[in-house]
Amino acid sequence: MKRRWILWLLIIGFVWLVFSRFNEIEKLAKTLAQGQWQWVLAAALLQVVYYIVYAALYHSAFYTVEIKSRVQDLIPVTLGSLFVNVVAPTGGVGGAALFIDDAVRRGQSAARATAGTVLVMATEYSTFALVLVIGLTYLFFQHALTLYEMISALILLLVALVLASVLGLGLWRPTWLHRLLAWVQDTVNQLGSRFGRPTLIAGDWAERNAADFTEAARSIALHPARLTQTLGVGLLNHLIDLSSLYVLFLAFYQPINIGPLVAGYAVGTLFLIVSPTPMGIGVVEGLMPLALISLGIPSNVAIVVTLSYRGLTFWLPLALGFGLLQRLKSFSPQEQAQARAWNVKVVAWLTGLMGVINILSAVTPSLANRMAVVEQFTPLAVRQGGHLTAALAGFALLVLANGLWRRKQTAWLLTVVVLVISVVSHLFKGLDYEEAILATGLAVWLFSLRTHFHVRSDVPSIQQGARVLISASAFTLAYGVTGFYLLDRHFSVNFSFGAALRQTLIMFTQFYDPGLQPVTGFGRYFAASIYGVGAVTLGYGLLALIRPILIRQSVTPEQRTRAKKIVETYGRSSLARMTLFDDKSYYFSSGGSVVAYAVRGRTAVALGDPIGPAKDAAAAINEFRDFCTKNDWLPAFYQILPNYLNAYRDAHFNVIYVGNEGIVDVTPFSLSGKHYKSTRAAVNKLNRLGYRAELHRPPLPHDLLEELRAVSDEWLTMISGREKQFSLGWFDDDYLRTGPVMAIHTPGGTISAFANIVFEYQRNEITLDLMRHRSNIENGTMEFLFVSLFEWAKTQGYDSFNLGLSPLWGVGEQPNDPKTEQALRYIYDHMNQFYNFKGLHTFKEKFHPYWSPRYLVYPGPASLPAVAFAINRISSGDNFIWDYFNAFAGKLFKPGNNLKKVTSSSVELEEVNL
Repeated sequence: MKRRWILWLLIIGFVWLVFSRFNEIEKLAKTLAQGQWQWVLAAALLQVVYYIVYAALYHSAFYTVEIKSRVQDLIPVTLGSLFVNVVAPTGGVGGAALFIDDAVRRGQSAARATAGTVLVMATEYSTFALVLVIGLTYLFFQHALTLYEMISALILLLVALVLASVLGLGLWRPTWLHRLLAWVQDTVNQLGSRFGRPTLIAGDWAERNAADFTEAARSIALHPARLTQTLGVGLLNHLIDLSSLYVLFLAFYQPINIGPLVAGYAVGTLFLIVSPTPMGIGVVEGLMPLALISLGIPSNVAIVVTLSYRGLTFWLPLALGFGLLQRLKSFSPQEQAQARAWNVKVVAWLTGLMGVINILSAVTPSLANRMAVVEQFTPLAVRQGGHLTAALAGFALLVLANGLWRRKQTAWLLTVVVLVISVVSHLFKGLDYEEAILATGLAVWLFSLRTHFHVRSDVPSIQQGARVLISASAFTLAYGVTGFYLLDRHFSVNFSFGAALRQTLIMFTQFYDPGLQPVTGFGRYFAASIYGVGAVTLGYGLLALIRPILIRQSVTPEQRTRAKKIVETYGRSSLARMTLFDDKSYYFSSGGSVVAYAVRGRTAVALGDPIGPAKDAAAAINEFRDFCTKNDWLPAFYQILPNYLNAYRDAHFNVIYVGNEGIVDVTPFSLSGKHYKSTRAAVNKLNRLGYRAELHRPPLPHDLLEELRAVSDEWLTMISGREKQFSLGWFDDDYLRTGPVMAIHTPGGTISAFANIVFEYQRNEITLDLMRHRSNIENGTMEFLFVSLFEWAKTQGYDSFNLGLSPLWGVGEQPNDPKTEQALRYIYDHMNQFYNFKGLHTFKEKFHPYWSPRYLVYPGPASLPAVAFAINRISSGDNFIWDYFNAFAGKLFKPGNNLKKVTSSSVELEEVNL
């Protein structure tokens, strides 16, 4: 948790630094643009080499103190340490701590890593001291040496001496080192005790680290060749940095001798080290030009070169360090994943912003002095076409930003292509290098994030989008040519077919109207509509390219057979049978589990938990989540058991409590006793009246199915509803024919109510799905039906009977429950006149069940409305809102209607004076 906050604070610090120094960055870009780009590029490449060698310096120092490392692993740490030293200035301690922490996370000794880091700093300062002596000597003989330069040099030498003494202390005075570390340990723990943390540092910390540090110091003494190599790498680093400065002088047409070059570099680097500001911000930029000017370098060149050099040595590694910070081992994989996720979101926002910039740039005139340069190389048509291309690219970027946010592969590829086109169009339309640089930087960043865009698009939709993009141009062309040819009376020009074709091509490719003078309002409307038609067709094509995967093919018989086998082997819930209905698709995990799901829009809702081996549950959850992510779907799990809540949370899902299933223990069930007094009276009354309950075993005959269908149709008409799906069955001959049905027969022999019985496979429990009755039934009929079901289940040796879900009961009752669950509690308390939650629960409570909680799992708070909407669409159809409105209107306005509609995920019930 602490490291995550540190990561975010560093990111916020970088953003603040960029915005606070934006004018300086803009000035740097303009300064670099004045130089010869070949030499500027060479200087930038030398800086890249510099930081690779700088990482090699740490590798060599760690090798000297016997710590294993690789240069390629140390490059991100090197740039990250420079980033930390700027954003969180701690005198270099923060950057050094990254190297130590990285070594510890690779299983190395912290004390040895500290010794290696101290060796790097001592090497860096001592090798620079050699360069500094040469530079200051040159300044002295040129009578340009100042007092503050000499004082700063003495401070640097003192720091180098202290670092060397620390290493010497471990080598020659290990006892003193142990005392020093013991004092640090006691002091820190005393401070911690004031805040209730008396053991911030373990009791053996001083002894253990003193021993490791001493061994590291002895390793340095025992390996003089390794030490010499480290010193050589440190000196090479300064020579590369010097070469970069020299190349920048060439970039700005200023030859320079070795003396002024070394002196200017020495002064700049000296104040970078001893300056109180992070990385010498503001100090180096002021004092380095003064030293160069005092040695005869023209002031304008000295300032420009210094700014360019600082740009490459400060802003370049800062930007690279920010990009590589998230890859450091100092941050956990989860923290790194969160940072990478935010990278994707930031680049999506910037893509949309780049689209706005493109559009604004396309509609504003170019600068005259730049146009004078462009006119020498490009014809008028190309320049005017560049405006249109920039505008269309901007529009495309606005559309594609949404696809990038959703990590679409196609959107990533198209965005990179469009950004490259943007770079070219900005340069051709008016040498707008600022926009071109922004587009280039964004394209490079986007390319570096290519592995994060792995969500597939719908292949038929991609084909459709490609066809639309191709046909859009042809349609717009035909639209414009036909209009100009037939409607020329609305313009001041009589268009022939060839003239109409030429006019349309010029308007659509060069973004201007040569000689077009509409003489009527309709003529002006038609000319403008050409761009509108093109934009709409282009937008539709782009959206089709990045839409989510759509399920077009039904589940194969082989998949259904495989799913059925898994469900029959591992199914243990009231929803197990519902997973085999035809409205489900299936995902099969690598561990042998199956997830039954349905998709609406961008949401894939799984019914219940994965069904399969218990040990595979967590893996199946993660695999289904990844499967949905690749298809650009939001994954959700509806009505899950409490068994795997931790697995869902570990997979970064949110969990919300949605109700309880009532389960009756049928083994001791009996109507005797005061608890069942009213139920016993209802059952006895129906028995006296000649009603009987009969179990019809499969296969059900056709005549019986027709009578059941009549009862079902009457019930659907009564509730003004239609069949539900997903977590419920529907009246289907094949479904009902293959299972037992309990029916209540009137004294006249007709059926007044029925329920079909559903088995739960590996659990010795049964439940019911469809429960329907006629509009006019005798009071107590439903109690009679349930009691008959319980008694039959008991005689068949079942342990329990599942009454299905009691939605929202028990949800949000406690003050500390989540706000979302408290909102659901409000619905439970105040929406009873429309959806009789309380009536359903009261009816089930008559049979004294025990309650088992059920949950909804969803990706995050922002996705909850989409998930809820998808569940309703899957269960009730795409017109569910209209159906609910009709049902509620019928209940509200039908005279004398005393029916209360109750719907649960496993039981649908109409209460009539229960």
